[in-house]
Amino acid sequence: MRKHIAVLALFLALAGAAPASAGVARHALAKVAKAVAAPVVHSKRSLKQVLGGVVFAVEAGNDVVLAGLTGLDKGAAMELKFNPFHYAAVVDGKVDAGLEYVEQYFLGSQ
Repeated sequence: MRKHIAVLALFLALAGAAPASAGVARHALAKVAKAVAAPVVHSKRSLKQVLGGVVFAVEAGNDVVLAGLTGLDKGAAMELKFNPFHYAAVVDGKVDAGLEYVEQYFLGSQ
């Protein structure tokens, strides 16, 4: 166990020394430190843009649900006499179309 710790400490010491010789200004951690230390500036967004972002997130989640329901619908149609997923898939498809329409209104074509 002590050998493992010693080898790990040696590796970390050598790995820590390598970026210092490679030029700290070009190292990724130096760039991250600059970004973290920079002041945070929030751009002004209108209510329409904020609502568009919320609708976009909801619509993306609904796309996942629709894909799952469509798969269940097709699978159950082959195996079952009565398909309980068909109506849910149809309704969710209409909800998805409505969300896409609302998203186009708020965000426009991008």
